[in-house]
Amino acid sequence: MKHPRSRNRPRALPLSAAALRAIERRGVSRRGIQDLYYNLMTMPFAGLLGMMTGYFFAVIMVFAVILHITGGLGGNTHGRFGDAFFFAVQTLTTTGYGDIYPVSLTANLVATAGMVIGQLNTAMAIGVLFARLSRPRPRVIFSKVLVVREMHGVKKLMFRVANERRSEISAARMSVVLTNDEDDGDGGIIRRMLPLRLERDFSPVFALSWLVMHDITEDSPLWGKDAAALAQAGNVLVCTLTGTDDALNAAISARHVYGAEDIRFGHRFIDVITRSETGDVTIDYHRFHDTEPRDNP
Repeated sequence: MKHPRSRNRPRALPLSAAALRAIERRGVSRRGIQDLYYNLMTMPFAGLLGMMTGYFFAVIMVFAVILHITGGLGGNTHGRFGDAFFFAVQTLTTTGYGDIYPVSLTANLVATAGMVIGQLNTAMAIGVLFARLSRPRPRVIFSKVLVVREMHGVKKLMFRVANERRSEISAARMSVVLTNDEDDGDGGIIRRMLPLRLERDFSPVFALSWLVMHDITEDSPLWGKDAAALAQAGNVLVCTLTGTDDALNAAISARHVYGAEDIRFGHRFIDVITRSETGDVTIDYHRFHDTEPRDNP
């Protein structure tokens, strides 16, 4: 993609992982009703419950005010607003205890409308909550940092991924893309997406931990670069894991973004998987993000 830039304007700061995580979008209109389902699915769960509670309370208040003004309720009622309010609650929830009931045509019409709206509200609330709770959410963690170290004479870029659930992810596939800002020679910036070739980008069964590695050879976009060069070029690593959760039988995906500030040169990850004398395997997630300097970098 190309970003126009004035020749006299100072060059913008290179892209970073922090900037990529907090992109400010301008000139995009909010489509509240058209994007209602999307907003309901993406807002915080506490906010969703609060909004639904407020909506139901507002509907009840509207019907209560109408019934209190028009009257027409019989039974155990004394014309108080509280009687109309609780009758509206019972009608909208289709509870109907029977101690208060409509006796006029207007009250019956209002009660009929309340029953229909109440059932629609219940169906909508159950549908949204079910969609939120049934949506597959992977519990995949990426190491907070990457390391660059030499193994068998080859410099490698590494990061770790782990599956926090006891279920397995089958046919897991990892892709890593490097963003690179280039001057187009005409006062603009072209951002290129350069895929990194991984030593292993596929795992038939992803159950515990996966050490993702990329060889930094002469054909690698990272060849000859240190942390300062990566930051200057706006290099950001976008890592995406896809697969199928065996327990949910659903496709899942997880993504993480690394910047130049997240790379540890000359470090190695601390081992988190141990095997006992009986053959039992244990993984310690408390040290999953920990690294240590190599004795012989």
